Amino acid sequence: MKVVEAKKLVLELIRQDLINQNLSLRIDERSPDSDPGKFIIEGKVARTVHPFDGWFVQINLDWFKGSYDPPCINRGEFYYYVFAIPKGHAHRRDHYLICDYLQVRDWVLEFADPLGKDHKSHKDWRASITIDRGIFKERQAYFRWGDEPAGIWKYPSRIVRIDNIDSVVKYRQLETLGLHVGTAGPTGESEAHKRLKLYIAQHPTLLALSEVAKAELEHKFITGDTVDVLFYNHGPLRTVAEVEVAGSQNIIVGIHQAIKYRSLAAAEARIDLFDSDDLKAYVVSYEEGGEEAAEMAHAYNVELISVEKSEVLKPI
Repeated sequence: MKVVEAKKLVLELIRQDLINQNLSLRIDERSPDSDPGKFIIEGKVARTVHPFDGWFVQINLDWFKGSYDPPCINRGEFYYYVFAIPKGHAHRRDHYLICDYLQVRDWVLEFADPLGKDHKSHKDWRASITIDRGIFKERQAYFRWGDEPAGIWKYPSRIVRIDNIDSVVKYRQLETLGLHVGTAGPTGESEAHKRLKLYIAQHPTLLALSEVAKAELEHKFITGDTVDVLFYNHGPLRTVAEVEVAGSQNIIVGIHQAIKYRSLAAAEARIDLFDSDDLKAYVVSYEEGGEEAAEMAHAYNVELISVEKSEVLKPI
């Protein structure tokens, strides 16, 4: 596939998604320079990346020196990478993935090649995008660099939602939340967070609950607050689970939220707030939260659970 063909493919897919979702977005199909793979999305330059033995991604080598400057191709800068993903034996239909360059920058800086190559001497990096045909029915994929081992989905931030033009529409909201286009939906929830939330709902025994405990995702209380997972129809009578992807500060915030949601669950079910046998609260993450989080969780009777990333992130 040539870059012109890839650009035509992604523009057709984007146009159809905008119609289907009743979204409005200004797109200029003309390239702002001599590069045939570029076009404009809401005033920002996008560059199509076509597959050829993987996807070859132009990065900015100054990122290794702390720069936040955008990447450049054919002497012109661009803001969005738009990966064309034509259908093949591993997935049934055409797809695309839009990432802002700051997200790709993060992926570049976290790269750790087991072969010992840092690739800091060249700006043309080979990537792979593997679509998961499982639970989310070709809505999620995993982004990895070519030298990283295939079949191992290691990094939560690499779980991406494909066909994600709606994230661009909601870009300003994502920006205020400190999130990047590519790893989060328009509500600001990352795909790694969504995956962990679903995993916990399907595995109540991880929280010392019965296998028959019923889970409700994103249970909304009368106050408008929403807990990630609420378990009922078991003993304890109510268990709340708040999911955090990573980071000690995020886990501490999750503890505060779990305390609040436990109280709301008690009020909703008319349970004695101080009856520890009937109420439980958990914060679940991909990593441990550190000493400060552990002390706070212990003080307020909130259980901290870390789940093995390879179990949650593995393709289905």
